[in-house]
Amino acid sequence: MDTKELLKKAQMLLVDGKDRESIEAFTKAIEAGADPYICYLSRGVIYVKLKESDKALDDLNKAIKANSLSARAYFFRGMTYMMKEDFNHAVADFTGALKLKTNYGMAKFARAVSYARLGNSDEASKDMAEVAPQMEENLQGFADSYGIIRTQMSKVMMQMSGESNLSNLELTDKNMEILKKWLDE
Repeated sequence: MDTKELLKKAQMLLVDGKDRESIEAFTKAIEAGADPYICYLSRGVIYVKLKESDKALDDLNKAIKANSLSARAYFFRGMTYMMKEDFNHAVADFTGALKLKTNYGMAKFARAVSYARLGNSDEASKDMAEVAPQMEENLQGFADSYGIIRTQMSKVMMQMSGESNLSNLELTDKNMEILKKWLDE
């Protein structure tokens, strides 16, 4: 099989939800010389889905090395750091994604949640206020397939209810309503 066929097979397995098989297929595609960016990004995303953070980080680092202009690679590496509760690195990666794609709403939302988990209310409030209109227009577009952001946002909401110093997060009632609606989806 040539590299294009190997890559196509790996992508089809991914689409079909056959995660372990697609990991093996992407590995074979890499070994055969297929596009390293696509292969490492795709395999890294699967590892994020499987919550195998160390393997995800390894592949996403390789994807970024292959294509440092990929907002998606920075976003998913940020998601991996968020999963590991390393919010400083998560913020840095979400910021990197936003520098490459300024209207990347999900990256801005994830960065806001990461800022909130760090206790940085000012930056969290600013990002939330900017992204709330996008969320209100398209809650489905802010779906969190792997549950990582939702888990961390739930922790933020608990903190805001008085369990920490985040009760000073400055969100309008409308923005709070949007966040609660998103959490209930």
